[in-house]
Amino acid sequence: MRIGFDARTIDWSGIGTYSRNLLTQFAGADLDVVVFCPDGKRESVPPAPLFSLVSTNIDPLSRSGRAVFAGMVEQSGVDLLHVPSHYAPVPVAVPLVATVHDVIPLIYPRTVRNPIARARYRRQLARTLGAARCIITVSQISQSTLTGFAGVAPEKVRVIQNGVSRQFQQVSDPEALEAVRRRYRLPERFALWVGDFRPNKNLEFLVSSWALVQESLGEPLTLVMAGSQEGEFRKIGREVSRRGLDDHVVFPGFIRDADLAAVYSAADVFVFPSLYEGFGLPPLEAMACGTPCVVSNSSALPEVTGRAAMLFNPTSAGQLAECVTRVLTDEELNGNLRREGLRQSALFSWENAAAETLQVYRSVLL
Repeated sequence: MRIGFDARTIDWSGIGTYSRNLLTQFAGADLDVVVFCPDGKRESVPPAPLFSLVSTNIDPLSRSGRAVFAGMVEQSGVDLLHVPSHYAPVPVAVPLVATVHDVIPLIYPRTVRNPIARARYRRQLARTLGAARCIITVSQISQSTLTGFAGVAPEKVRVIQNGVSRQFQQVSDPEALEAVRRRYRLPERFALWVGDFRPNKNLEFLVSSWALVQESLGEPLTLVMAGSQEGEFRKIGREVSRRGLDDHVVFPGFIRDADLAAVYSAADVFVFPSLYEGFGLPPLEAMACGTPCVVSNSSALPEVTGRAAMLFNPTSAGQLAECVTRVLTDEELNGNLRREGLRQSALFSWENAAAETLQVYRSVLL
């Protein structure tokens, strides 16, 4: 079996994490994989003796590039193509496997503000869903939205949950913790959020609720909002200033992978108020680092966190404040959440995800 893997999005948030971890597992399994990768992203592909890298400097969003990429796939001699997004080069001459992590623009259209771009998203999604022999998604809720919002037959969808990279372990070395505090100018005590500044992340709510959180707690607690300062970052920054919270909300920017486990470990609590997530890797990563989590009770988050997180209604500032206060003042609860988080996160592995993905490959070639 010669596998084609589309790595044009290997440095994207979410999709890139998924791609890098699957390819790392494939690299250790002596699989024959043709990796279609842009020249500038080759270093992100793990080295493996049976990997062949094909220079594919084609923007995944390019409509004219679809036919060019499809031709490259046909010439490569692969038996199938796995595209880890909905940007598949349809039509393609070999069986197609696509991973669709979520369909958030169908549920929250304002995540794609431009109506032309929104229509283009719908068309490309429909093409990929129609052409794929099998659609992988990452949670039961994502399977439900694919069938309910995109009209995909349930038997065509396979749920394969994401894993947690082994880098996410509790960091207790005081020097390592102090180093990330200095590097990112983090306070001694803080609540942490990590992600992209997008509408479905519900960040205006988080900022608008933070004064109530501090009032409930009875003392100041800095909120650290970490992520690439793109998307709605400026809008959230303006909301912080409007609320008079400039001294209580910190934006350290993107946290590099090598530092992320230490930043999670340094946090007193991890907060994640999303309205919708197809999976939700950040809470799982935080739990693997022993950090207690307070997450919204929406979409895939209860499925992913199980009993290991405090859940709240993502429209209720009072519930958020109550959960954060309980986690930081109830020592028994805090300890239970840390222990349950380590247990829950251990259930998710990239080894299992890769093994189940290989089963999908074999099934589409029968």
